[in-house]
Amino acid sequence: MELIQEQFKMTIKKIILLLSIFYYNTSINSQNIHSENTLGENYTIKSKILKEDRQIQIFIPESYEKTDEKFAVLYLLDGQRLFPFGVSLLKSFTQFKQTPEFIIVGITNKYPDRFGHFSDEEKKFLTFIEEDVISFVDNNFRTSNERLIFGWEYGGSFVIQTMIDRSDLFDAYLVASPFPLTNKISELDKFLSKKMIPDKMLYFSVSPNENQVNVGIKKLDSLLKLKASKTLNWTYKELENEEHRSTPYSTIYSGVKNFYQYYPELQFNNLEEFTNAGGLNYVNEYYKKRALEYGFSSKLSDWTMFSLTRNAIRANEYKQFNILVNEFEKTGFLERIRINRSCLIAEFYLANKQYDKSIEIFNLLAEKHPNAERPLKGLGDSYNALLDKRKASIYYGKAKKLSKSKSD
Repeated sequence: MELIQEQFKMTIKKIILLLSIFYYNTSINSQNIHSENTLGENYTIKSKILKEDRQIQIFIPESYEKTDEKFAVLYLLDGQRLFPFGVSLLKSFTQFKQTPEFIIVGITNKYPDRFGHFSDEEKKFLTFIEEDVISFVDNNFRTSNERLIFGWEYGGSFVIQTMIDRSDLFDAYLVASPFPLTNKISELDKFLSKKMIPDKMLYFSVSPNENQVNVGIKKLDSLLKLKASKTLNWTYKELENEEHRSTPYSTIYSGVKNFYQYYPELQFNNLEEFTNAGGLNYVNEYYKKRALEYGFSSKLSDWTMFSLTRNAIRANEYKQFNILVNEFEKTGFLERIRINRSCLIAEFYLANKQYDKSIEIFNLLAEKHPNAERPLKGLGDSYNALLDKRKASIYYGKAKKLSKSKSD
């Protein structure tokens, strides 16, 4: 009897333990929800040209379903590796308004097949891209006539050959660490000797420590310097801090930005960069080209005007600062930009003892932003510098009263 009771107790304990585990797992699952993390869609193309099924990856931009617009397409060779990076890059570009939105297509290439597709079978593979991939994308998505293609290593060599054979197929040819390249120089020479080369962009880059890759790149660079026509917009960039396997990422980033160089609002890192570019004449020409290419206003954006002014403040260049503010004030930008940015401008006038100007701007801001303390304190500082203690005290008092009411 005692044995039966002991077994019964053990059974009860096991049941309680199992119920506890079940409850714990149920509790965990109820608190954490998981779902698949996907980037775009996979499509399988039955290619008669390659006589095999080929997978491509396609990502459409966020606004695709919200508009009837047509979109440019960026084709990435070796999509199995570079497609996720391309998607991430697009999200960053569009969030910060560096480029328009575009469709991304990753063309998967398996090892070691890619080496044959990009060399001995390059003409067949180009036919596959044109007749199978591009045709599929254009027939199933709203695409514009604007296309970009990127390739790395053997894929980069393939992209250059594509430009030679079918320069009409893409608008931009982006290339990282192309190899082998020396055997294409004579063909490229003939291509560059043509009288009418379409208006295209070639952007290529390499790490300085890629041995045989560098040999071909130097020949390419020398030939382009000697024979490239004005209609071929080409750029060669040496990537000092990269190596062979990392050059694709810098090249896609910089190449796409280069292609859409007139899309973002213009900004300079410092005053020297602005001066070397050509000053306001360059800025005005940039906005004219931007308007022509993308339909934006040809007027300077508020961000460009403020960032230029801020560069002068950071450089402590009052003369250049005053020229810029006097030019930009005509547009009313001081009233449109954020109050802290306008106050920064007024405070720089104050720091340079231009009290009439600082008072003028602070008064404008105090009137427009009656609940802001900073303009009131700025007026107090301006009158204090003029030794007008009575007015300074009035504005300090208003600022203090406003601060107290907010804290209450």
